[in-house]
Amino acid sequence: MFRRSKNSKMFDTKKLLTHARDNGYAIGAFNVANLETLKAVVNAAVKLDSPVIIEASAGEVGHMGIGQLRTLVDSYAAETGLPIILNLDHAIDEPSIHQAIESRFDLIHVDASKLPIEENIELTRRVAKLAHQQGLLCEGELDHIQGSSDDHRAVDVSTVQKQDLYTNPDRAVEFVQATGIDTFAAFFGNVHGVFKQPPELDFELLKKIADQVPAFLSMHGGSGIRDEDVQRAIEVGRIVKINVNSELRIAFREELELSLDSGDTVKAYEFYAPVIEGVQKIVEQKIKIFGSDGRAES
Repeated sequence: MFRRSKNSKMFDTKKLLTHARDNGYAIGAFNVANLETLKAVVNAAVKLDSPVIIEASAGEVGHMGIGQLRTLVDSYAAETGLPIILNLDHAIDEPSIHQAIESRFDLIHVDASKLPIEENIELTRRVAKLAHQQGLLCEGELDHIQGSSDDHRAVDVSTVQKQDLYTNPDRAVEFVQATGIDTFAAFFGNVHGVFKQPPELDFELLKKIADQVPAFLSMHGGSGIRDEDVQRAIEVGRIVKINVNSELRIAFREELELSLDSGDTVKAYEFYAPVIEGVQKIVEQKIKIFGSDGRAES
């Protein structure tokens, strides 16, 4: 159902997200910053026959190039036939957003949550309209999800879990209706980054959001959350997209340091091999937790 024909660039992202929501699993949205992390994600998807979302933030697309990333993802999708879709993550810079739309990123995540609400709504509505004109989907963010995609393992998670900033379901409904977005980034205790302790999620709030908000739901901060809590969030909130970045970044650095310390090779393809394997292992674990393994043939 979801596999692409060879060399095809066309894919129905909305159909994939709908199938995930209706069948109780989520698609992993994995950030990539270079060819090695991209290879790790694709390798994991191939091994587990899973759909995946490749995504990149402003810093990551600035490093790789928007057009270059689109071309690489197209190449892997054509080669594997897997449902591999591409997302611009936490975007606010309009020129970059327009370039991603022109390059036909499958998903555009507008994060104007730090702006006054009126400006957030206007920018998100404008981008959603442009995306829809090209047959693309748009994600919006009302409440700024705390933390950052870094290594905070020495920091107490309570420093960024501010309940007064959690999503208000009624305001979320108004936001979705005003902007026309397809996916809503819910904030119910999830935080960006890996901290000293796993965050405590508010499942009662999540259920209210899921019952009221007329859009797909995504969960950012998929790193560092207990496996059982992730699975409960998928069940309770019908989450369809889970973002993972920090754990990949940490694995990449740690594996690279070990690889460089273990030998004197100057051949990048040799010292990067265990790095790719290390990141791939994390991606495989997440795919299994999210329940998307074997779903490429759904």
